[in-house]
Amino acid sequence: MEENNKLAIAENTENATATEAASPVPHPIKKLPLTHSLPAKAAVFILTIITAAVACASLLFAMMLLSSNQRFYTVPKDELKRELYETEARDNARNVVSVLTDFNVDNGSDSAYAFAEIRNIASMNVEFSDDLSSKNWSYKSENMQPGDMKYTFMFYDFGEGFIERTSSVVLGAKSSAKVTVVLAKSFTASDRYSMNSMMLDFLYSMRYMIFVIAVVTVIMAIAGFIFLMAASGRHKTSDKPEASFGTKIPFDLLVFGTALLFGCFLLVFRQISHRDYVMLVLAIFYTVALMAAGLGLCMSLATRIKLGGWWKNTVIFIVLRGIWKGIKGLFKLFFKIPLVWRTSIIAAFIFLLDLLFVGFADEAEKVIYIFIRSVILFPAIIYGALMLRKLLNGSKALADGDLEKKVSTKGMFWDFRRAADNLNSINNGMSLAVEERTKSDRMKTELITNVSHDLKTPLTSIINYSDLIMKEPKDSEKIAEYAEVLHRQSEKLKRLIDDLVETSKATTGNLEVVLAPCCVNEMLSQAEGEYEQKMEAAGLTLVSNVPEKTVTIMADGRRLWRVFDNLMGNACKYALTGTRVYISLEEQGNEAVITFKNTSRDALNISAEELIERFVRGDKSRNSTTEGNGLGLAIAKSMTELQNGKLELFIDGDLFKAELRFPLI
Repeated sequence: MEENNKLAIAENTENATATEAASPVPHPIKKLPLTHSLPAKAAVFILTIITAAVACASLLFAMMLLSSNQRFYTVPKDELKRELYETEARDNARNVVSVLTDFNVDNGSDSAYAFAEIRNIASMNVEFSDDLSSKNWSYKSENMQPGDMKYTFMFYDFGEGFIERTSSVVLGAKSSAKVTVVLAKSFTASDRYSMNSMMLDFLYSMRYMIFVIAVVTVIMAIAGFIFLMAASGRHKTSDKPEASFGTKIPFDLLVFGTALLFGCFLLVFRQISHRDYVMLVLAIFYTVALMAAGLGLCMSLATRIKLGGWWKNTVIFIVLRGIWKGIKGLFKLFFKIPLVWRTSIIAAFIFLLDLLFVGFADEAEKVIYIFIRSVILFPAIIYGALMLRKLLNGSKALADGDLEKKVSTKGMFWDFRRAADNLNSINNGMSLAVEERTKSDRMKTELITNVSHDLKTPLTSIINYSDLIMKEPKDSEKIAEYAEVLHRQSEKLKRLIDDLVETSKATTGNLEVVLAPCCVNEMLSQAEGEYEQKMEAAGLTLVSNVPEKTVTIMADGRRLWRVFDNLMGNACKYALTGTRVYISLEEQGNEAVITFKNTSRDALNISAEELIERFVRGDKSRNSTTEGNGLGLAIAKSMTELQNGKLELFIDGDLFKAELRFPLI
């Protein structure tokens, strides 16, 4: 029982181990930085706006504190409040005097009472001069206790309403009014006195801390700005910056929209009074919105810079590019006109300008016109003369047979450039023609030499052995041996002549070709069977890679077999003993590709173009122990082309590769 339990535990352990081994190990998920996280960017964006707004407000308050001649640091708070309340009390006194002396108001006393009742004014007394003593007025609050803040103001009427004067002697005044204002001990009403009091209390309590707040918020705003610039254009799906909807809008339109928004805000700010707190709150909201728009504009610019070519997505660039294309199009159209007509148009234009300035311009304008015309025409004429000299020197060198001389096109434009290019093209064409002529003469010489050698070898054997037969007695046993040699050399000579005739016909297109559907698989299988023993005899291993799928092309079976026969025969003759010969067939697009590859026995110190020429062999010594006359590849190439195919040779060191391509059907 205990042994069974041990076996069960062991099996469970093995199963668990196998399950762990079989289960794939999860790849660690690549953690992207915060710059790729949309929530992080949104949070930093909002935080940057808030810190920037706080920084601006802190700097503004700091400037206010510093611009007050350090009174916040040297004057007691109550004295500052007294000075601050005095401005508001003066405005209140002026308004009450205006209401009491306004003849259009039926009951000025009641209006003045209502005005004072809603403010933190404990009492107010107005005493006019004798002519207006009937309008004297006094007010005392029932709910507010008088405080220490008491102000007295003198107003005088010079015929256009009451205005304040601080001088004790005032001349020319029709009437006067003395106003005494006593503020409440504690502010219970919500008016400007209470709001000024709260603002001053805040500023006074923050007169030192405000600088720390300003520095910290400025640093935080700068850090947030740098983060957003680095994060702009980054997405969680890719490490590379990507365009978004905002980057598709022309950038200068965004700049114009932001500038327009800023201009509207300036107009609003000009209408705001520092004592209108509702408008101040609205101004703060507008400022935050403008900051958000500006920060978004900076992020859009950063993304465009990362993507590259940010200036291309601007209305200015698009318009300028359109204008430039239009100018280029006009220039192209103009330069398509023949040279004579072009010159005539320019001359006619200059002539019309001459008539216009001679007939309608004054002397000063004529002098300026002549000067400008000379400044333009003189360099143009000198430039044309220099370019013509270049062209003349180039044509003279060409006429003298200096084919290496090239006309420098540096600094040339328009027809001068085309003329220089034409001269250089003639030069290149003549150089190629001379090179081809030299190559043709060399090949003709080699062709005659090779043909003479290949014809002379069997012909010499036939002559020599014929002479030996003639000298031998009729019953000599050597006659049969000599006759066998004669027959073999005659067959070799016949094959050479047949190859020459066939090459001539194939090259000139006089070889009869009957195209019909042809199965390449079967023909390659036949070639493998035909050359299997020959390959073994040559010490070669044939490796075939022919698919089972039928590959059909349009070809002449006899001519295609001749192509395969020549390529396989070359492999048997010239491949290195003990190596492999590869044959493959595959479909590439709409073509059937047949490849023959082998390793050459002799070094292939020759190009593929030269190897495929007639009477050219891999062994340039034309070793007589190796059969062949150098016509096999030339015949294969010509026959392939007659069947609408293509034969290409590739040589890489000692590796020889022949590639046949035929259209599929």
